[in-house]
Amino acid sequence: MLERLLRVFPADRLDDKIPGAQLTPRQTVASLAASETLVLERIRLANTHPGSAVDSIDAFELALQNKNAKDIFHEAEVFESRRLMTVEYLQSLHDLDWSKTLILSGIAVTLGDYVGLILSNDLMHLDEMTRPLAAEVATIS
Repeated sequence: MLERLLRVFPADRLDDKIPGAQLTPRQTVASLAASETLVLERIRLANTHPGSAVDSIDAFELALQNKNAKDIFHEAEVFESRRLMTVEYLQSLHDLDWSKTLILSGIAVTLGDYVGLILSNDLMHLDEMTRPLAAEVATIS
C-alpha cells in the first residue's frame, strides 16, 4: 500500500513540510522503516520479559538520524521487509501471549494494545501524508 501511494505521490513534494505534521513525506517513510526494528524488538521483549519498561519511539528523532534517506522507494521496501518479520513473529504467538504487558513510557499496555498503537500510528502518518493532496483534489472542479 505504501509503495502504491508513493508511485502516485508527487515526487516534487516528497520534501515538503506538511501542515500539522512534524515530518515530510520522505522523513515519514524513513521513520517508519527505522522504527519497525524497534517495534519488533519491543514485541519480543514483552513476550519474553513481560513488564519490561521502554520509552515511546520518537519518530522525529528517527527521521533526523536517517536524514540521508534519499531513496524513498528503498525506505518503503525496508519498511515492508521489516514489517513482514514483525507479522511473522506475531503469527507465532499463542493466545495468552497477547495479554503480556510492556511498560510504555510508564503505562502498562498489553502486547495486543501495543500492536494496535503501532497500527494507528501508521495510519496517522499515512493520513498526514495524503490529507493535503486529497484536499487539493477535492477543490478541483
